[in-house]
Amino acid sequence: MKKQTLLLISLLSFLLAGSCFYAATRYIDALAIERLFAPVVKVAEGKQIDPFEPITREDVVLVQEEVDEILPGSFQSLESVLGKRSSQTIYAGEQVLKQKLTDTQLLPEKGEARYEFPLTSIEPITELRKGDRVKIWVKYKPPTELEHLPEPTHFRKTNATADLLFESRLATVKDSNGTEIYTLKPSMLPGPDHMDAVFNGSREKPLLNGEKRYRDYRAQPTALTAYIGFNLSDQQYVALSEAMMYGTIQIGQISDAEDRTP
Repeated sequence: MKKQTLLLISLLSFLLAGSCFYAATRYIDALAIERLFAPVVKVAEGKQIDPFEPITREDVVLVQEEVDEILPGSFQSLESVLGKRSSQTIYAGEQVLKQKLTDTQLLPEKGEARYEFPLTSIEPITELRKGDRVKIWVKYKPPTELEHLPEPTHFRKTNATADLLFESRLATVKDSNGTEIYTLKPSMLPGPDHMDAVFNGSREKPLLNGEKRYRDYRAQPTALTAYIGFNLSDQQYVALSEAMMYGTIQIGQISDAEDRTP
């Protein structure tokens, strides 16, 4: 066999071995990336998803994230979040989670609008969380204070103590800065940990605090509640506004058993 032929065979063998080694390395790298990284939808840099605003393609990006950093309930494709709405503010760099997107029950239906009230106007008598079914009633003032008021026109006064106005769903719970805090407790006086919020409000720390607010959902409020909101019809809003002249508006959670009653 000629020397040139041997050199050519050797060169081809070397190139073939190199190609196989390169392909094997790329395959191993791909397997490693597949195991260590996965796609996740995040809010794009410089963007912010506001509550109840439809998510657009410009709002989100699909990135490769370390598997250990991906939160439960995250989305793996842009198409799965486009057009949906969030129940809270989601900041740039945050993962978009299924639990953060609204249930249709928290959006105003046809003939309804979102009405928010300062907590000074309404007295919760049970612990309440965003999404809870609630009863709303008026606890009347003493008869001596009511005797100078005319009969209500937008709701019925049936006894001297209290009357149920209607049932609704608690759609939002916010602090004095308008930040969703999800949970409120019927506490007359704030605890020591909340005193700073009384004077300064809650101070947002994007990203980490945003995730913390979600973890606090159905747990402990992160600040003092200042506003609560309901999805009401015009008739319900007028009745509620009128009832405030006749007494204290109180709200309480409907128990699971009561909520299942047909």
